[in-house]
Amino acid sequence: MTHKQFVVRFISVSILLLILIGLFNRIVDPFWYYRDIEIKGFNTIKPKFRRYERHIKPALLMREQPEAIILGNSFSEIGFDPTNQFFTDHSHMKSMNFALAGAPWDMVQCDFEFAVAHANIRRALVGFQPGALPMVNCAKEFSSLGQISTGELLLSSRSLIASIETIREQKKENPSHTREGMYFYIRGQAGVDSQFRTFFSRRIKENPQCLNAANTSDISTNPVASSILDLSGLERMIKTAQANGVELVLFAYPFHAYSLELSMQCDEFIERWQAMKQIAALIEKTSAGTVSAWHFYGFNDTTSEPIGAAAAKYWQDPEHFNFEMGNMMLADMFDKTRNKPEFGHRISSSSIEADYRDFLQMRSDYLQHHPEFHAQLNKLLD
Repeated sequence: MTHKQFVVRFISVSILLLILIGLFNRIVDPFWYYRDIEIKGFNTIKPKFRRYERHIKPALLMREQPEAIILGNSFSEIGFDPTNQFFTDHSHMKSMNFALAGAPWDMVQCDFEFAVAHANIRRALVGFQPGALPMVNCAKEFSSLGQISTGELLLSSRSLIASIETIREQKKENPSHTREGMYFYIRGQAGVDSQFRTFFSRRIKENPQCLNAANTSDISTNPVASSILDLSGLERMIKTAQANGVELVLFAYPFHAYSLELSMQCDEFIERWQAMKQIAALIEKTSAGTVSAWHFYGFNDTTSEPIGAAAAKYWQDPEHFNFEMGNMMLADMFDKTRNKPEFGHRISSSSIEADYRDFLQMRSDYLQHHPEFHAQLNKLLD
């Protein structure tokens, strides 16, 4: 074999190998980008998607062009089924859960602006933590959002390894997400009490005083803020929504009653109400009634669901709620046939004090009828 023949054969084999690798990765589709070939037992389950969702979801949004999106961190991603009939106006709007696990406020703000710029968004549901919601510069974020290299998807060693692992893990893995972007996380798994203990242990380490005020009953009833929060990012989001005809609905992430009680014992809870009052005032000042905000804090059968070793219906841990609870929240926020909320409360600056007093009364009534509550909480704090 001459040197020229060797080079020609080497190049030919290399090209053929690249074609076969590209074809293999295209069929397996380990990052769930192409979504057109699914063979049960071969590539239906995509265990690598959750690691690459920050790259894939923006690209899918550009391609799928949803009209209704859900934004926020993992609380939103786990808690809301975007195909819910009330959220989609009975399937009249194409929907997507565009929330991302671990997304901080600045990422949520940039993802909202990206979505509005790249799809015909008509409705956006945005989760937030009551507190400062400052404005960020999204220019750097935009430079990479939605940009996926075909070479990386089809020809990279990372894709090849992911494809092989995807095939290997079909029998031992469950789907991590729905096709519309909802995250299952640890849904249906036993050991929910262990999850609560882990979360609470971390919080107590961060704030040891939480254990020094157990069963507190002397709680301020006047959620008046002592400082002005930076809400410039929220104000920009409202203006962007108005400029693009987007129905913007905001909600404060809910928590299990055990977590609410711990927050009160940690002297943290009142700050959320103070923040919500400022947020409500900003919305009323800038949106002319086109934007709404909601909270779902309360002591009821859903938020106070008993927690044991078995899987819970509504909660995976003190902060991550299942879509069964999310469905009730969506009904409150989007069911046009209801005369008043049944589970949540629409936030307004004029009624926040009354809402807070109602919450305290609800808590008092619940504790009176459930004297075992603090003993059960203390078991999760041990």
